Amino acid sequence: MVRRLGLMISLMLGSLSVGNVARANCVMIDTLDKLHVIQSRLGRNPDTALFASDIRQLRTMQASVSDRAALDAVDGNRFTGKGADFIRFLRNTQDLLQVVSLDDPYSVSRHFTVPTRANLATIRSHMNDLRCTTDQIAVDSARTDDPVNATSSDAEDLVVVAETLSSLAEEVFRWRTLFIVLALIGGLSVLVPLLRRWLILRRRRAERHNASYATSYVWDDHEISGTLIDINCYGIKLRHEVDNPIPKGDMIEVKICGDWVSCTVMWVNKHYSGLQFRRMISLADVDTVCTIEHPARPPSETQNGAQKDAA
Repeated sequence: MVRRLGLMISLMLGSLSVGNVARANCVMIDTLDKLHVIQSRLGRNPDTALFASDIRQLRTMQASVSDRAALDAVDGNRFTGKGADFIRFLRNTQDLLQVVSLDDPYSVSRHFTVPTRANLATIRSHMNDLRCTTDQIAVDSARTDDPVNATSSDAEDLVVVAETLSSLAEEVFRWRTLFIVLALIGGLSVLVPLLRRWLILRRRRAERHNASYATSYVWDDHEISGTLIDINCYGIKLRHEVDNPIPKGDMIEVKICGDWVSCTVMWVNKHYSGLQFRRMISLADVDTVCTIEHPARPPSETQNGAQKDAA
């Protein structure tokens, strides 16, 4: 009983498989067969009355055959076996049409090399197994011509998707698109430095707030007392130890509102240093520093403990 059931299932699957081949592939197989017949005739003797007609037919049929459709028709892949043979056959057809001249039948002679003739013989052998009957071709052709009754297989849907993606790829790699991309890259290469410069100037011109904020700073592993003279979110002016300036470009840490803030020394003189924060601080911290009560002003001949003419 089990054996009979298995045999019935096998017969059903075999019948479905044959039916699918007849419905889906016979028109394409017939086209491949005609391509083979015409090229075989040209290979034997191109100088016939049919030469010009044969070339025109080749051009028309070759334009209607895609690699994917041919591989689906013969149920193969492009890398091995009959699928690879048919891909080579289609490439040979393209090469033939590129070298042929309608005014000179013998212009095709140099095309039919030993490998090309061997490929034609291989295709002839494959066609003996693939060739459809006239009735199968007629049914397939009628179904293809009738869009209402025609059905779209998964393979056909995948072909449509692949062609759409190919069209998108061609659009992306057009010279026009490439020129636009290069123009954008060139524009960004110009704008980015300008934007960076603008940000630097914006930081420098940001409103400074007067302060007299006693603090400490760490430099060369020493904690030293100092005073913040003015401040904004980007930097400060620090009064450091007299005659002990911090070298320009050095990194120090300044204590602001209980936190140690990393700074870079941007300029320096005998009494003061201009520091830029590695990371901008909040407006709340700026307000806190500015609201600390200012000490009494020093005598008129000095300013913030330094000579009036000090920067």
